[in-house]
Amino acid sequence: MNEINVCFGNQVKQIRLEKGLTQDSLAVMSGLERSQLSKIESGLVDVQISTVQKLSNALKVEIGELMQTRDLSMHPFVKWAGGKTQLLDRLIALMPKEYKDYYEPFIGGGALFFKVKPRHPHINDMNDELLSAYRCFLKKDSCDRLMAKLDEYDKNHSEDNYLIVRALDKDKNWQANADDVERAARMIYLNKACFNGLFRVNSKGFFNVPSGKKKTVNAYDKVNFINVLGYFSVSKPVITHEDFSKAVNNAKSGDFVYFDPPYDTWDDKSSFTSYDKEGFGKKDQARLADCFRELDKKGVKVMLSNHNTKYINELYSGFEINVVNAKRMINSVASGRGDVEEVIIRNFK
Repeated sequence: MNEINVCFGNQVKQIRLEKGLTQDSLAVMSGLERSQLSKIESGLVDVQISTVQKLSNALKVEIGELMQTRDLSMHPFVKWAGGKTQLLDRLIALMPKEYKDYYEPFIGGGALFFKVKPRHPHINDMNDELLSAYRCFLKKDSCDRLMAKLDEYDKNHSEDNYLIVRALDKDKNWQANADDVERAARMIYLNKACFNGLFRVNSKGFFNVPSGKKKTVNAYDKVNFINVLGYFSVSKPVITHEDFSKAVNNAKSGDFVYFDPPYDTWDDKSSFTSYDKEGFGKKDQARLADCFRELDKKGVKVMLSNHNTKYINELYSGFEINVVNAKRMINSVASGRGDVEEVIIRNFK
């Protein structure tokens, strides 16, 4: 079944019901056979543009409204350190109400991205293993292969198999030949099967998190994958793997950039920055602040999340700073988990 057709059919059905129309009445109004309309709403047929136009006229809505996927419910497909699910309401309340293109240079799990479903997204990350998964949703074939590979991992899950899959990044032949689907499936499976959902690599770039000792693993939500595929087919996100400063080079006045970087470290507890082998230190935080100010000068709307540390407050002095409470549950050290204060920093009111 074509997921785009499913999305379109759901939208037609939702608008029809909102207008109080039956399938019979809409069939008459649009000049379509009722049986054809039923198949359209069920996502069972490829819809011609002429049919879309007939439905648009009958429902008295723009074609764009019929084709949109903003009603899709999506959520992150991996558990990611620093994920923003618990702060979504606060973040959305502080976002600009209107903006042009959307940029998220540290996409991570993408909680905000999947919630707001921007029409013109540009997403980036320093972790190319993670990006391999996002790229799989650009095409139906790669998404289908990803689901099939994850089904295989789920079926064969065991402690021994976990260790075998974890060690693949040390296999030079696998590294040289694995495509996005294979790399994405491995990353997602390990994320679901490892201890505490922690993605961590050592100084050589090898994934080194121990097993979560789970008897079974359910690596993905099929409905969520289908919805992400449908959303990507319409929004056509630009996906890049480069330094955050380069990822926002094309941002212009009226665009919106959300920075959710690896956080500044606390002085009195363990903080986690090992998303990749390079880490993210004080100098990187300073570079990010410089980038924030350059975007501000260009008229770009910018929002940033970080720990509420003295250093971060000094870096962003003069901007709007809101303090929020959050819980951090992903850390290899217990002292790095629990209640923390974060800041949401903006260059707009």
